[in-house]
Amino acid sequence: MAPMPLHRRVLFIAGFDPKSPRYYHRLYRRLAAHRPSDDDQPSVEVGPRRHLTPWAEEWDVGRPDQVVARYTLLRWDDIVREHWPRSTGTVWRDHWNFYVGGLRQGFFGRAWRASRTNWIFVMLPLAGTLLLLAAWLGLAAWCAELAGPLPGPVGAALAVVAVGGTALSARHLSHRTGFDWLMRLYGFSHAQAGGRPTQLEERVDSMARLIVHLAESESDTREILIVGHSTGATLAVSAVARALAQAPWLGQRGPELALLTLGHCIPLVSFFDHAERLRRELRALAGHAALTWVDYTAPADWAGCARISPWGGPGSANLHRLSPRFPKILTPAHYAALQRDRLQMHMQYLKPPDIAGGYDLLTLTAGEPTLRERHPPT
Repeated sequence: MAPMPLHRRVLFIAGFDPKSPRYYHRLYRRLAAHRPSDDDQPSVEVGPRRHLTPWAEEWDVGRPDQVVARYTLLRWDDIVREHWPRSTGTVWRDHWNFYVGGLRQGFFGRAWRASRTNWIFVMLPLAGTLLLLAAWLGLAAWCAELAGPLPGPVGAALAVVAVGGTALSARHLSHRTGFDWLMRLYGFSHAQAGGRPTQLEERVDSMARLIVHLAESESDTREILIVGHSTGATLAVSAVARALAQAPWLGQRGPELALLTLGHCIPLVSFFDHAERLRRELRALAGHAALTWVDYTAPADWAGCARISPWGGPGSANLHRLSPRFPKILTPAHYAALQRDRLQMHMQYLKPPDIAGGYDLLTLTAGEPTLRERHPPT
């Protein structure tokens, strides 16, 4: 008996995260296993990971009698690890490059005009850095005044203890507020806007070729769904746009073509003057009528740009901007914990809800309706 046609191909691109495919496979298994008590959707099973290419791994999602989706993780964690700042000095240098480069290239003017709230979010790490610098300068002056009448070794020891304690407190505060990972994200976004690193551009080109190959070789598949989380949303845009440049018929014949972006931070790249290629790719996607593009970004997500359209302007594609409405799908205690840990807030898009009936990544990737059927053109 011939195998049943595959219902959906999911191609997932993670954000600026050095974690391996094992982590994201485990995360998706948890998504499938920990369901809300009031969820009446049929349960699904997540199979083991398989090696597809040097930069792609996949697993099957479905029921015992049917594979509903084949979930492929498009890797770039090796590139992230190579460019992940390992020292505080490197993080601060990249931080400096982002803000100075953004000032020179019109980033902050575009961000201000697009959304003053998101502009404030982007400025928070800089404000925190300036406050920390002021605190260090004030502490240095206080230590100098206090140590003046003390013997040299005693004064030096006092200064070391005070500065060391301030540094540890600052590190803890930076982690709790999420400023440390935001600084890493912003520094990489500045490099990405300039087409760096070059191996990332080559990887995205490979992703685009895979999309075209799957559309050609699996023509009976109902849907090819590309999912991009955080910085991965920016890479997903480029991959789909470059696939369309190779095969303009995508979505018009063969599988439906859909793009799902989660916690997008596309303006962190597209608002730089030298990100013209990305802006062209955004226009190409928005103008492709056969594409369904749905974005879920939470207003409370500091790393996301919920108040700024990811595609930048109107188009003939089937475009939808939505909020996951975390307060509606999470318990009050769970949501309050996310507000205290902004990194976990940014990762919640990939995790199971506490309450069924709203945003749920599992239903979007393993449910029966395609993204276009869930969100038809208006």
